[in-house]
Amino acid sequence: MARGEKMASQFKSAETLLLTVPLQQIEAGTMALVVTGYETQYPDPLAMEPGDQLKILKRRDDQWPGWVFCESQSGKQGWVPENGIKIDADNAVAQQSYVAREVSVMEGEIVRIEKLESGWAWVTNMTNETGWVPLKNLKIVEQ
Repeated sequence: MARGEKMASQFKSAETLLLTVPLQQIEAGTMALVVTGYETQYPDPLAMEPGDQLKILKRRDDQWPGWVFCESQSGKQGWVPENGIKIDADNAVAQQSYVAREVSVMEGEIVRIEKLESGWAWVTNMTNETGWVPLKNLKIVEQ
């Protein structure tokens, strides 16, 4: 077996893994290979603390179910997990601490998954930056 073939066999598609392993079994600290680079879309992201008032700008997103696009009282905007807010018409109240920070990653980079939420992974990259990356851009490194 060629060196490249052996290395490729050590990785499993995130989608394949998620079909066979419940999300709660992907533990914090799981390593993943970035198979498609990702550039941060929101350089000045929304952050919230429990009790913060938010305005809902977009309730549903077909590509990313489970996320709501909100604006904070300071005017910052970002995607917030629906399960982290209490929705009342076009407004919401934060139920947990959260930051909508994304992180840029390059194809071939190894990242550490810290947590998962509705198709996204909070990761730490090689330069110790943390943020959200689409789970579909990652392949889990088999232990």
